[in-house]
Amino acid sequence: MARFYVVRGRKALWNLVIMVLVIAALMYIFRVEEPPQEEVTAEPPGREQVVVVEPVTVRTVPTKFAEYRLERERMRSRQLELLQNIAYDAHTPEERREEAQIQLQELIERMTRETELENLLKAQGYLDALVLLDRDAITVVVPVTLTRDEAARIGELVHRLTGLALERITIVDETRGV
Repeated sequence: MARFYVVRGRKALWNLVIMVLVIAALMYIFRVEEPPQEEVTAEPPGREQVVVVEPVTVRTVPTKFAEYRLERERMRSRQLELLQNIAYDAHTPEERREEAQIQLQELIERMTRETELENLLKAQGYLDALVLLDRDAITVVVPVTLTRDEAARIGELVHRLTGLALERITIVDETRGV
C-alpha cells in the first residue's frame, strides 16, 4: 500500500519550495572542505624529519554549463520573487493574483522537471547536461558528441518523463555547440 503526502494550500507549497531552494543555496555557499593533513616520513631512530604539506584547495572549474545554470537560477529567483509579490499582495486585483499564482506554480513545476531530468542524465554519465523546458518544447544540451543510439535514449527518457512528442524534443551535443 503506497502512502502519499499531501500539502494543502498554495502557500504551504510555496514555503516548501522556498525552504528547499534556501537549503540548496546554503549548502552551495558553505561547502565543507577537508582540513589539510600533515605528512610524517619515517626516518631512522635519532633523526626525525617532519614534512608539512601546504594546504591545497581543489575546486571544480566553472564550465559554460555551470555558468549558464547559475545565471538561469538567478533569473528564476527573480521571477519567483516577482510572482510571489504579486500573488500574495492584498492590493493586487484578485484576478491578477490568481494568474500570478498559476504562473508561479507552472514555474516551480518546470524548475522541478528540469532538475529531475538533469539528475537522471547525470546518473547516465552526462555530468554537465542542461535541460531547458518550455511550455511546449524542451532542449537538452550535453557536452559530448552523441551517437544516434545515445541521442535516441535521451529522447526516449525525456519523452517518457514529460509526455512531449519526440518532434518537440531538441538534443544539442558538442558537435553543434552551445
